Amino acid sequence: MVIGMAASIRKTFREAIGVQRTESQFLLLGWLIGFSFGLSLFTASILLRTQEATRFLPLFALILDGFVAYGIATRRILSVSVVLQRLTAYALMAVYLIAIYILSVWVGGILFYLIVPDTTYLSHLAAALILAFSVMPAYRWMHLFSRRIFSLGPSNVDEILEHAGQIFREIVTEAQMLESFSNLISKTFETTRVVLLRPAGSAVYGQCYPVSSAQDSVSLKSTSSTIQLLERSHETFTVDTLQRMRPTTLVTGALGEMQAAGAAVAIGCFSRKEIKSVLLLSEKKSGHIYDLRDQRALQLLADQFAVALENANLYTAVQDGKIYNEILLDSLESGIVAVNEERRVTVFNQRAQKLTGLAEAAVVGQSMSVLPRALMDSVEGVFKTGGGFRDKDLTIPVGSEQVPIRASGSVFHSYTGERLGVLLVFYDMTLLKKMEEQIRRSDRLSSIGTLSAGMAHEIKNPLVTIKTFTQLLPHQYDNEDFQKTFFDLVGQEVGRIDTIVNRLLNFARPAKAALKPVSLHEVVENSLRLIDQQLAQKDISMEADLSAKRHVIDADAEQLNQTFINFFLNAVHAMEPGGTLSVKTSVVKSSIQLDIQDTGCGIPPEQLNRVFDPFFTTKEEGVGLGLSVSHGIIQEHHALIDVESEVGKGTVFHLLFPLINVKEISKR
Repeated sequence: MVIGMAASIRKTFREAIGVQRTESQFLLLGWLIGFSFGLSLFTASILLRTQEATRFLPLFALILDGFVAYGIATRRILSVSVVLQRLTAYALMAVYLIAIYILSVWVGGILFYLIVPDTTYLSHLAAALILAFSVMPAYRWMHLFSRRIFSLGPSNVDEILEHAGQIFREIVTEAQMLESFSNLISKTFETTRVVLLRPAGSAVYGQCYPVSSAQDSVSLKSTSSTIQLLERSHETFTVDTLQRMRPTTLVTGALGEMQAAGAAVAIGCFSRKEIKSVLLLSEKKSGHIYDLRDQRALQLLADQFAVALENANLYTAVQDGKIYNEILLDSLESGIVAVNEERRVTVFNQRAQKLTGLAEAAVVGQSMSVLPRALMDSVEGVFKTGGGFRDKDLTIPVGSEQVPIRASGSVFHSYTGERLGVLLVFYDMTLLKKMEEQIRRSDRLSSIGTLSAGMAHEIKNPLVTIKTFTQLLPHQYDNEDFQKTFFDLVGQEVGRIDTIVNRLLNFARPAKAALKPVSLHEVVENSLRLIDQQLAQKDISMEADLSAKRHVIDADAEQLNQTFINFFLNAVHAMEPGGTLSVKTSVVKSSIQLDIQDTGCGIPPEQLNRVFDPFFTTKEEGVGLGLSVSHGIIQEHHALIDVESEVGKGTVFHLLFPLINVKEISKR
């Protein structure tokens, strides 16, 4: 009967594959161990001529049932070779511990006899200490020896993970990572096929390795049973495992999906509790199952792979971003300089190299003192004040020339808000300066026609008068009334011509402004005091709001006074009695804005762009050079001027002057 059962088990073992083969192996192992145990007890009872040992014969059935139950009822089982390896290791460990203990007690008894008469306590204590210090090395040796006997490959999961870690540390690209990881899995677990799936959108996991055509590739929907099962349990699943589980809709669906994909095991590669990819493995070449030891090792490897793959993608993204930023920086027409907190240059793009004539290798990584003096001082100023600046005109030496540039600087911070350094952006103003000069030249040339027409019109009238009286002079020379009228009228008309010529000279060649730090508020207040009488005569009210906290500018106070009086008088002449003249100052970034507003008749839109043209005027009296001269003075002060007007409501002039810092004044 026993021989028949053994033959039946052996036949089943030969024909079965996968988990059925493993179950048959456990059945055969249980039978062999139980039979050997029973035979040993029966032999002992015969040799010892006693029946006491036969009382333990029922353990034969218990051992057999235990192995059968483990092999059939357990969902994730160990392979028979692993069980035998562990049993062998434990048996060897037990023999070692018994032998070393007996040997230690015997040797200790001999040695301690020379010290004390009774060596029992000391010898047993020494044996216990020897066992305590040698049990861990012995445990590793026994397991390593037993693994070699049963050819189980690597000694433990730690060695596999260490090998995988070495691979992941050496590889930085995703394609290499997929290739090396797949080769590692194939070599370690001797699988016939490795398939890696990654999210290919919001609704599907597509095959990323091995690369194949769309017809041959494997894919799983994000709502598939396999994905849901992996996400829910964070465990490795085999086809054998699913067949042993309660057949729910999810389990049945996952089983069908894995069989359709030709997969024997499915592993989720998790990072931060999210599936980054799915690993599908086919059957082993040896026909063995993926036992509990394999599944645990695969899950650890998969999670390590997910982290490594994410790092590889991050590295690739960083490198791509670096290349993109370098291309972007080098394609800009502006020079870019970045200086870190240690005052060392970290960014110096191609345009900055071209503008300064310095090579990148000579600047990047060096102290910012290698930069041109103007750039270095600008960066240092941002470091000290903690605030940036915009559109600052500077000059930098390039060879024997001074190149005009316009720079802006600011502090840049990290994601956490920590200050990282100073960024300086500057661009070449040479071409722009030339264009401005050409525009000024064109404006002056285009003004010649206007000037000629204006001069002809303004001077012609007094000349006609003078010519008429000169022609009458020979006939009326003795007429005393005519002589008096002649001298008065000719003197008046000559004075009129002289006034026109002087104003024209002021327009054509304005006096060079002597710029020095002055308070804009003081200049405005002084100009307003000078027109008090004109305001009172026309019953014009004044509203002054000089509330700007900073108001020191580089200016020629006398010229500005002349300009402001001209604006104020024009405003007074444009208003009827009862009007209001408003003057207001405000700080706009690094400049101060002066607004001069009246409630007069306004300027028609078609005339608004001509208000600064020479000889243009809407008044019955005057030659139309006041605003033109004022415009020139404003330009000499590096200021901007703009005008807004609405017919029937009034006009407002906006004057924008660059401010200077108090610290700059103290340095002069």
